[in-house]
Amino acid sequence: MKVTRGMRRRTAKLERRAALITPDTLIAGIDLAKADSVVVFVRARDKARLGRLRIPTTATGVQTLVRRAGELQQRHQLPRLVLGMEACGHYWKILAKAVAKLGVPYVLVQSFVLARSREMDDLTRDKTDPRDAGLIADLVADLRFLEAQLEEGVWAELRLLAEARDDRGVEVRSALQEQRALLELVWPTLLEQVRDLDGTHVQAALRLGLSPLQIAALTPDEFSRRLREEHHDHRFLGWMAERIWQAAQLAVDSDELSAAILRIQLAALRVREGRRTIALLDQRMAAALDRTGYGWMRGQIRGLGEVGLANLLALTGDLRRFDHARCLPKLAGSNPTERSSGQSKASGGIHRRGRRTLRVFAYQAAVNLVKYHPDFRQRFLALTKRDEHRLENKQAYVAIANKLLRTLWSMATSGQGYDSEIALGVRRQEARAA
Repeated sequence: MKVTRGMRRRTAKLERRAALITPDTLIAGIDLAKADSVVVFVRARDKARLGRLRIPTTATGVQTLVRRAGELQQRHQLPRLVLGMEACGHYWKILAKAVAKLGVPYVLVQSFVLARSREMDDLTRDKTDPRDAGLIADLVADLRFLEAQLEEGVWAELRLLAEARDDRGVEVRSALQEQRALLELVWPTLLEQVRDLDGTHVQAALRLGLSPLQIAALTPDEFSRRLREEHHDHRFLGWMAERIWQAAQLAVDSDELSAAILRIQLAALRVREGRRTIALLDQRMAAALDRTGYGWMRGQIRGLGEVGLANLLALTGDLRRFDHARCLPKLAGSNPTERSSGQSKASGGIHRRGRRTLRVFAYQAAVNLVKYHPDFRQRFLALTKRDEHRLENKQAYVAIANKLLRTLWSMATSGQGYDSEIALGVRRQEARAA
């Protein structure tokens, strides 16, 4: 009988969980809320409900929970207490910090698993706080929980910076969409004349704070010079400025145009400030890179800059906490689906059940690597030009993103720099460092 590597990893994981949740464990299942959280105490051996409690979602509430749990432990002869929570929002982090100071272990239950367990419980989707708290405790008793723990130190800082960066990115994209919608409303001539230009090129001109009539009053050279001074970018600006200037000659003044241009300019200010904030956050993450112990990885992979590496590490956390390279694509939700049975083997798209921001950022990094790194470009061409199971460009970029994540894990766990022969499969990697 063959015992695969995956079977051994799964067995080891279940052994670790079983060592934490013994039959004589008191499980406190917590349904989190902004103000007050409901706690249901369950005995792991038979999932018997031993009590219910409502506490504030604060450190004081945790102290009340532990005190009440101590009474139940004495009454029912249960030597160990474990808290189970759903990883929703930031509320679980408040309780996790508090119980860590008290030396009480905690585990996390996935929201998806909890939602499915409601239907498995009595074939309904009824949701109440006490019911969810009890189901969380039941899932912990069944060892259906995550071993993830609260990040601390520089990793917590990096994660918060990455989340702030994502929030600013959403604001910038929203402002850009508003500009585009207003542009279609009041300046359709411009869009008709420059259909092949990206919307951000047109918005680049609007960030100058000029109306179409003001642009038309300038010469093409003056308009191009203003764009260069504003954006410090000489790529395409010459021909782009001339095309936009020509379209501006057809603009007609109106009250509606004046009001819309003002709103476009205000949105442009939000874009500018958002990008400045993103640049500041990138600098902070790059500065924290050395404190993670992974500073030696910068510059190892051409096309993946310091800021890109810092952002990826901020979204993955310490790479050494994963026991296999395949955990990284799964964390990002970019691992491919499979529908195989008997002689039938069928693969589908990616799962998308992971960290969306990590998935998007890894994809963007993959596009850059295909452009600048010969090893990744070679792999990309092999995936898109092969005769069987040929991938579309976007599918190949996702595959390259997964390869990048696996490569970073391999470098982090082995302590070795990027090796082209290993990446191309010419030779296998040496045994990982302890």
